Amino acid sequence: MTSTVRGVVRAEWTKLLSLRSTWVVLGATGVLTVAFAGFVGWNQARAGDAPTVAGAFLPIDLFSLVLGVFGVLLMTGEFSSGLARATFVAVPRRLPVLAAKVLALAAATLPVLAVTCVAALVTNQAFAQGDRITLGDPGVLRATAGAAVAPLAMGLVGLAVGTLLRHTALAITVFVAALLVLPAILPAALPDETAGDVMRFVPVAASQALYATGPDGGPFDLLAPGAAGLVLAGWVALLLAAAGVALWRRDV
Repeated sequence: MTSTVRGVVRAEWTKLLSLRSTWVVLGATGVLTVAFAGFVGWNQARAGDAPTVAGAFLPIDLFSLVLGVFGVLLMTGEFSSGLARATFVAVPRRLPVLAAKVLALAAATLPVLAVTCVAALVTNQAFAQGDRITLGDPGVLRATAGAAVAPLAMGLVGLAVGTLLRHTALAITVFVAALLVLPAILPAALPDETAGDVMRFVPVAASQALYATGPDGGPFDLLAPGAAGLVLAGWVALLLAAAGVALWRRDV
């Protein structure tokens, strides 16, 4: 069994890294994230505002969106191309395929995300007037690590949604709706006294709380980073478990 798992992981790793689109997507998104962070820092300095960690990591939402769609395509691409049949003939138990995709996605993206987040912070602070925020300041290293983990979590959510729905357009629509549309309309559909309590547990809000260092002035208070990490991990585990059950029970 160990050799089988290793072989599946190696195969998924090879497939992921052999695609030119992997490097283009990760590289281009990383550059854009750093560039936007620099623009935010420049605009803050021009307005005379003090530099903030929130400003440096504001563009991380872009990486979360892109990586979520990337996660969707990791699985739906298998079904749309017909490669899933050959894959599941080689790995009849199927669940190792999903686990291997999770590991390959994490291994390929975490180093890029870590470098991007550090570069975004440095670039943003390069425009600061006066004292600059550094990784040695209280809470900043933790926020930087959280900013690197948050897009990966969204990528795993996308992978789970793609596995559940199998159809690329439908899966991307559902993911984008959950990431962007739901947080915008849900507060209007809930009583004012409960909206904030519910919104804090939405995946996108939990992911943003990972790299928050204080109140962000939004309509509701975010969870503490530790609690947000547990909530986000719970969402990822729940969706991946549902995806695993669907993958195991359905025909290709």
